[in-house]
Amino acid sequence: MANICMDTVVFFAASDTQKDGFFRLKKAVTDCYPPGITVDDARLCRIFEQNGIPVDGLCLRSDITDVSLEDDHITLYCDSAWNPMYEAYLSLASHFGVCFELEAEESGCGIYINTDINGTYLTTQYKAYLSERPEDGSLDILFDSSHGDTDFYFDSEKALLQWFRKRGGIAANSAQELKDTLDSDYVSIHEFVNPY
Repeated sequence: MANICMDTVVFFAASDTQKDGFFRLKKAVTDCYPPGITVDDARLCRIFEQNGIPVDGLCLRSDITDVSLEDDHITLYCDSAWNPMYEAYLSLASHFGVCFELEAEESGCGIYINTDINGTYLTTQYKAYLSERPEDGSLDILFDSSHGDTDFYFDSEKALLQWFRKRGGIAANSAQELKDTLDSDYVSIHEFVNPY
């Protein structure tokens, strides 16, 4: 796949009436994506095919890279082509009668999505990306204290602002003020939003 959108989708039962569907989905995921499955067999379309879920109009160009099965939720980690497979996840949730939340990131297309506005399962709200150290040395403290890492994720605006204050001596009162302060050629700030 070309541009890869990293999708993390969490399925859960929001009420007692959804518990049966949740357990059916858990069994379907276990049957379709057992540990040690090959990449060629881990396509998202597999769960649709094996459970007779209609795929008309759905884009299913996605691979399941990992699965986490918990007592109260199921997490699928997917690499999708270009965009998150939101409609496919919606169809899957509808078929089994459960709810879902999605976090998706494809920086090349400017996609930063988190539908979990309460942060119950997916907490990322901001990402900072350190792309290039300025030649004038103005951000040396920030880059040095990052030890070569380039991607940093934050669960709140407060955590984002504290990190920049502590690591780079850059003070700001809001994420927007921080963005306005930094040159995006060197450091970019992205907010995860819910476009749905």
